[in-house]
Amino acid sequence: MDVEQATLIWITRLVFILLSGVIAYVVWAFMRRERVVNVPPTPAYEPPKDVKLPEKHVVITVMAKPGRFFDNHQLINLLDELGFVYSEHGVFEYFLADGKHIAFTIINTKPPYTFDENPAAMRPTDGVKAVMQLPILDGYRQSEYFYLMLSVLDELRENLGAQLCDENRNLLKNQKLHEIQQAIESFEMSCAAMLQNDYQQRHNH
Repeated sequence: MDVEQATLIWITRLVFILLSGVIAYVVWAFMRRERVVNVPPTPAYEPPKDVKLPEKHVVITVMAKPGRFFDNHQLINLLDELGFVYSEHGVFEYFLADGKHIAFTIINTKPPYTFDENPAAMRPTDGVKAVMQLPILDGYRQSEYFYLMLSVLDELRENLGAQLCDENRNLLKNQKLHEIQQAIESFEMSCAAMLQNDYQQRHNH
């Protein structure tokens, strides 16, 4: 076989490969076009205001180590750095990404359970309490909001050298955390069932 024949064979193979690729692409494009169906967008379901969803409070406490107190300046600065907003009620509120809806609230564990914008005017405290009032928004994705709160509180705990505790100020162990997660999941399922039932009733009439 001379050089010209070898070159011709390689050119033929190359053309065959390119042609096969083009055919495969045309077949794929045709099948893809056949699979794609343009469905008009469905308007998002908005539960009517007269649907009364159940309510639930989730409480996690960030406590200083036994016998210690938080530094007021450090505490207030950390809350500010973490994105909390000081409200007119003297507590700190953490908002969702939309900036409109509150995810959870931080209150003082010491009476009157509020904070002062001026750290020097505050009495020392050994703990802060995070309160999440469910449902948030339409009752869906409640577990995600809880994980959000937990991650923010864990960062606060780490920076303060503190401990995560339950609402009774007992150290938050895995078993207790699992119980809280299960309760939130059950709550979310209850809300979803109510909303689904309402949706079906409204669209069956």
